[in-house]
Amino acid sequence: MGPRSLGLSIRPARDEDCEVLSAIYQESLDAKDSCMELESTPQKFRDMMEHFHQREVLLVVEDDGVVRGWGTVKRYSDRPGYRVACETSIYFSRSCTGRGYGGRLQKELIERARRFGYHHIVTKIWTSNLGSLRFHERFGFKTVGVQKEIGYLGGAWRDVTIMQLILDDVPPYRPEAG
Repeated sequence: MGPRSLGLSIRPARDEDCEVLSAIYQESLDAKDSCMELESTPQKFRDMMEHFHQREVLLVVEDDGVVRGWGTVKRYSDRPGYRVACETSIYFSRSCTGRGYGGRLQKELIERARRFGYHHIVTKIWTSNLGSLRFHERFGFKTVGVQKEIGYLGGAWRDVTIMQLILDDVPPYRPEAG
């Protein structure tokens, strides 16, 4: 009998994860198919986590002790009227897609958004990234618009599709209520 499998887990990111999180993100940056940045560093992840608001989180998907991907729930804006809205993002190592990790992480991000008191979840996806658009539709996200030529990367104009998910069961967040 071999060693016991650690299995799949989703947990908050830790400082020691920043190297692998940066490497996973860099895969997408190198592919120039999903994000507008050019370079990822572990320090960017440390800075992000250090400056998180109490209603923000960076989660990692771990399988048998190996980090396979990550996702965030971040405030849409620090303006008080937007306290009901957040934005989510998901990235996986390119060798780990199609294994069901994304679905598990998406469910957890939606649940975290609900627990944080967010009523409205926004995601921004390159319009050419049909796989990601279909993935989000499976979880109830609806397209609300396309920003044409919002970015220029890799010698080409990039359009971004804005999608939203309304959590009807989450009332307006009231900071004084906790």
